[in-house]
Amino acid sequence: MIALSVDNLCVKAGDLHLVENVSFAVEQGSIIAIIGPNGAGKTTLIKAILGLIPYGPGTVSFFGREQDGRPDDIKLGYVPQKIDFDRTFPLTVYELLSFSVPPFYSLSLNMKRKEQEHIYMLLQKVGAGDLLRRQVGSLSGGELQRVMIAKALVNNPAILVLDEPASGVDIEGQERFHELVRRLNRDTGLTVLLISHDLNVVYRYADNVLCMNRRLICTGKPEVALTDEVIKSVYGEMMGGYIHSCHDHD
Repeated sequence: MIALSVDNLCVKAGDLHLVENVSFAVEQGSIIAIIGPNGAGKTTLIKAILGLIPYGPGTVSFFGREQDGRPDDIKLGYVPQKIDFDRTFPLTVYELLSFSVPPFYSLSLNMKRKEQEHIYMLLQKVGAGDLLRRQVGSLSGGELQRVMIAKALVNNPAILVLDEPASGVDIEGQERFHELVRRLNRDTGLTVLLISHDLNVVYRYADNVLCMNRRLICTGKPEVALTDEVIKSVYGEMMGGYIHSCHDHD
């Protein structure tokens, strides 16, 4: 089944095309990586898909249903690239996640207990069960990543959208994060859209890749779509041959 279908999507700022005639489809239960140089329109594309910014012309459909504006009837999880907040604000991880729990969990003491169990289970799933009572402002970059994944999963989304969520985290932390995403995908059938600049991540974790620079340049399985010519056209001559080092890593 097709979880997401994008057809000739355009996003403009005045006369400037930020995204131009981009079309692709995402199979349910797959991981698709979106790559491209800075300014390529990657974040703009996913914000349009999520209904966070206006777009047109073009269409976005979830599970065969075309959307008009923000998709209220489709459960989507989103972890943005940058998370700006006041680290001095006294907010625990539990309180942060409880704001996103569906309202029906809070109708009674019994429901409140289910809410607590739901939140703890999610934190356990992402390897952050010990962070339940921690202050959000005290978390490290890697800890905050896992908490934000749990927050994105709190409504049991059908599709998880990640905008370079591992940026600013050390190599070991990035590895753990992407392994977590792949495990969630394999264990639950979660469909994942992942923006990344790291071609090693694309080769190791993505079922398909979408390469763009405002327009769609190529899409398909990474080992087929990402030829030397494509890499050079997107990232420049300095990246020529990098594709081979990615393969040599496997």
